[in-house]
Amino acid sequence: MLEEIARAVLEVLTSVANLVTLRQEPNGGPLYWLQLSAHGIVFFGAIFYAYYWGKRAFRERIHQVLTDPDAFWTRRPANNVVSKYVDRLEKTKPVLVIANYKGGVGKSMIAANLAAYFDKVGLRVLLIDYDYQGSLTDIVPYADPNELTFSAHEILMGEREPERITSPHPLGKSFQHTCIHPAEAGLSRIDSSLIYQWLTGARKDDIRFNTQRYISSPEIQKSFDIVIIDTPPRICAATANALCAATHVLMPTILDTVSSRAVFRSVEMFLAFRDKLHLSFRMLGVVPSKVESRTRYNDRESKALAYLKDELHWKYKDRVNQSTGKPEPIKVLSQLPIMHKVALLHIEGDDLAIFDQSPTPNNAVILDMFSRLGNHLLEEFGLKTKSSTDGEADADHRTTPTVIEIGAFAQSGAG
Repeated sequence: MLEEIARAVLEVLTSVANLVTLRQEPNGGPLYWLQLSAHGIVFFGAIFYAYYWGKRAFRERIHQVLTDPDAFWTRRPANNVVSKYVDRLEKTKPVLVIANYKGGVGKSMIAANLAAYFDKVGLRVLLIDYDYQGSLTDIVPYADPNELTFSAHEILMGEREPERITSPHPLGKSFQHTCIHPAEAGLSRIDSSLIYQWLTGARKDDIRFNTQRYISSPEIQKSFDIVIIDTPPRICAATANALCAATHVLMPTILDTVSSRAVFRSVEMFLAFRDKLHLSFRMLGVVPSKVESRTRYNDRESKALAYLKDELHWKYKDRVNQSTGKPEPIKVLSQLPIMHKVALLHIEGDDLAIFDQSPTPNNAVILDMFSRLGNHLLEEFGLKTKSSTDGEADADHRTTPTVIEIGAFAQSGAG
């Protein structure tokens, strides 16, 4: 394809040279005009030829994005882009990306509650909502909702210098140290526009690293301790940006057959993305989400969990993180499940249960779940942790049969 385009361009240049040479000749007889007409025909034919192959090449690139987006997004970046990535990574605080190519697994809910827990223990948190559905944006409360500006797209576009991007919005209610760059439905359109600009050459920079450039800026590094990015359930500019900015990736999943298959597709894509772009984020593991009990898995959940642990163990037990040169197996955090609690649903704009000063038994369970998961993540980040709330009351009143204790399952098998 490139050879055809190069040949077409060469023919255009040759035709132009022939026309210029002919125009400089003093002969103005019939032969001169015949030659001029012939060269003119060749010139316009060469232009059409170049247009045809250029348009065909562009169509094929668009077709690749639509039919094989993984290959499009995992193209190797230029060497200078990789070196800048490495330099920025050295001064970047933890960036947690919550991702899964399956929707409805609780990514936004987990992002909001982890931010609440980190805020509760005194850490400064920046949330970035890259999900075009804006679920995270809808969940959290704002200090001043009337002044809300949907600024996530400004980071994604990367057209402004970091210091000129709209400041993140402080959260309200009990949040004391957390801000967010909100998203709206238009983020999907902006995402598509950004891809088009990159395809057509209107953007010469590597758009996949726009978010990392923003997060590593002095303005963000001095203002926050942790960044959490919520991602859409598909590979796109937003997901690619999140992964290129990540230091750690956490994958929530529901424990059923369909969601388990999505885990394998997601893990393989994330690891291929990391290897081909020479990134260095760590896969923290798969966290069971929306389970029925905090202490026991039912039949359906335990079967899916056993399948996940076994397959992930054998597929990735020897997988090496190229940035460290060490094996990095993909674990299932079976001892840190997140329950399907009513208090975690439909709380748009309200205070989160984690901040309840006198928690009901139900809210105490929520605090316990996210303190356990949050403390585990803080240890992975190398940050100081607060003691776990192991003694909190359990408000899980089950009526369905259970088959296996979570603590026992965590000790069995791989992961």
